[in-house]
Amino acid sequence: MWQKIIFAISLFYVFFHIYTAAFGVVSGVGQKALHIGIVMVIYYLREFVKIDRKMPARLWDILCCVGVIASIAYLIRIDATYALRAGITYTSDIIFGIILIVTLLDCTRRIVGNSLCIVISAFILYAFVGQYLPSFLKYSGMSLKRFINVMYLGTDGIFGTALYSSAAFIVLFIILGAVMQETGVGAFFTDLATLGFGKYCGGPAKVAVVASGFFGSISGSAIANVISTGTFTIPMMKEVGFDNEYAGAVEAAASTGGQFMPPVMGATAFLIAEILNISYYEIVKAAAIPAILYYVGILLTVHLNAKKNGLKGIPPEKMPDKKAVLSKVYLALPLIALLIMMGYFRMTVSRAGLYTIAMTLILVELSPDTRINYQSFRRIIDGSVNGVLPVAVACAAVGIITGVVMATGIAFRLSGILLELSQGITWVLLVLTMVASLIMGMGMPTTAAYMVLVVLVVPALVDLGVQPLAAHLFVLYFGVISNITPPVALAAYAAAGLSKGNPNKTGFVAFRLAISGFVLPFMFVYNNVLLMQGGMFEVIRAFLSALLGVYCLSCTVEKYFVKWKASIPETLILLGTSILLIHPGVITDLIGIAIIAVLYVAHTAFSRRKAAGVN
Repeated sequence: MWQKIIFAISLFYVFFHIYTAAFGVVSGVGQKALHIGIVMVIYYLREFVKIDRKMPARLWDILCCVGVIASIAYLIRIDATYALRAGITYTSDIIFGIILIVTLLDCTRRIVGNSLCIVISAFILYAFVGQYLPSFLKYSGMSLKRFINVMYLGTDGIFGTALYSSAAFIVLFIILGAVMQETGVGAFFTDLATLGFGKYCGGPAKVAVVASGFFGSISGSAIANVISTGTFTIPMMKEVGFDNEYAGAVEAAASTGGQFMPPVMGATAFLIAEILNISYYEIVKAAAIPAILYYVGILLTVHLNAKKNGLKGIPPEKMPDKKAVLSKVYLALPLIALLIMMGYFRMTVSRAGLYTIAMTLILVELSPDTRINYQSFRRIIDGSVNGVLPVAVACAAVGIITGVVMATGIAFRLSGILLELSQGITWVLLVLTMVASLIMGMGMPTTAAYMVLVVLVVPALVDLGVQPLAAHLFVLYFGVISNITPPVALAAYAAAGLSKGNPNKTGFVAFRLAISGFVLPFMFVYNNVLLMQGGMFEVIRAFLSALLGVYCLSCTVEKYFVKWKASIPETLILLGTSILLIHPGVITDLIGIAIIAVLYVAHTAFSRRKAAGVN
């Protein structure tokens, strides 16, 4: 009975968001309140019915469930008349506000992790004791009434921009990802990547990179991507000769990049568009070249590794049937249509997401292999809720941090401190921001880490002259890459579990494979051409030179150039050349190309002399 009730609520939740995407969101705070309230109720009910839960814990679950329902119902009831109060806060507001904040923190601790819960608790404490702190941390302090007013009743706290984006846009693409995963569309992209790259040297690793890029763009979670695609790709990589750690690292590095890979880019890109008040298509366009370069860098690295170690591709008898795969090429149409709808027709994100879901549901019915039955329908509903849970809870919880930052003005003071520490030097501030992004991203989801950093660090970058879009993407990149940055490389740990490799070693290898992801953000900050901010000829030239630079960077990682092992001096030269070429500029490009040409000619001449001497 309980399972049927939970499924019925989950079904209502999914169709509620599809309905509001088609006919308009619930006015006022209603859309956001129902979005976070229902998903928290589903979570607590799921926990309540677990057989292994002890009675005190189950009582706490049901108490929290009732508290969420009461606080959300109260908020929706007073929403229409709240504007007439002139800022007055009643005792009932405080009671229900505290209930929602406590249950939200409990959900955050259990779903997202302790780290975000600790950070939020620190900000809540700061809101009340700020008047007792020294130096730049000191401010006048907040009363309980004002705190509840900001966090619970206003639009700068829990029910702010982040939760609105989750309720209006992100949830639709999570539903789309669940549909694609459960109907076999994700498997189609894996088979398509296998046909394209599987037969070449180190083919399974290349398949892992391409397939993870496709699926990761939709899934929005590096760990979910690792589990979904790694189940198939990691055994294939091990079979052709890649060791356990390298196989896991390839999958982890490729899965991580999906969160900044167009067209969907996980969930955070919707927040960037909302905060900067620009179209989502502009975000996708700007992110395209860096994302392609990131994946090309991993592809080239695994190619050079395979060449160096003499690894082969997938045997012909294990390749998927070409006709069967190509007969389902129509399954790629929804993603193509999504780009056209948002780019050419300038459709809203919610409407484009709705049409993409509808198109996918129609196309999967054309083949018995992908057709939806009752069991897959249940998995789609459950998968949608599972995907929304961490994102919605993180967006609501981070709203508390945003509310404290806005109410206390600490963001402006912190930006001043960062500018003072960097002495106004852009690269120093970028390094500080990179370190902060990596640290924040190691312990919490990308969306949560981004929202914290966008209010604390990004203003300092913008004050120093960094273009706002470049600043936001810079924070996003390092928040994402923290998934494979030791010591807390969560995606690498998940991949190591599948590959049976050492988690720490897998993390360090993944870090090495994704090295281009640590260089590119600095480059597009200094020259926005890589974000397609310039003329077509200039963009193409910058892209081609950066491709060559990424190749040199891959040669540096593997200490292998074209078909020769590189010495230590040559490796250092290749590293310097890669920086010259990735940085857009005519002079740096010409110098880099000249160095590569000299290295190639010297290697070729030496090889010929050596061969002649042997003969």
